[in-house]
Amino acid sequence: MPIDATTTYTADPDRVLAVLTDETFLREVAAALEAQVQEASSSADGTATTTRVRLSAPTTGIPPVFARFVGSTVPVSQTTTWTSDGDGGHRGALDLRAEIMGREARVRCERRLTPSADGTRATVTGDAKVHAPLIGRQAEAAVRDLVTQVVLRREHEVLQRRLGESG
Repeated sequence: MPIDATTTYTADPDRVLAVLTDETFLREVAAALEAQVQEASSSADGTATTTRVRLSAPTTGIPPVFARFVGSTVPVSQTTTWTSDGDGGHRGALDLRAEIMGREARVRCERRLTPSADGTRATVTGDAKVHAPLIGRQAEAAVRDLVTQVVLRREHEVLQRRLGESG
């Protein structure tokens, strides 16, 4: 079950990217997730813009089968490097890592912001990997659900507010 999410915004891709790479926005998303931020930064070098977020994320809502193995929070680091796609949009390589039950959970996604007739079509595609004997597949499914049903949904809500769009 891969990660595959699509949404649209009335703003153009450049404006959507400007919000996605704004440090204040990164902190707002973390707050919406009830996470404690250790770092939220954005830097540009002329050809790419890279955002970095390190936080302590709550484990509230994780499946009960895993709850007994984790504490109340997990450390998470996320790096996204955005470049132009050469077609009026942007492509982001997202690498998210968390330590769960002493094992690394890793989410790798491609994010795309493409121009559409109504503004921007935003897609996220990728997968999660958890290297844990016996429960790896179950843990990967839980991580994918968390990313698609919680993280991306909260990010979308904050992004809509920042862009002045209604849901």
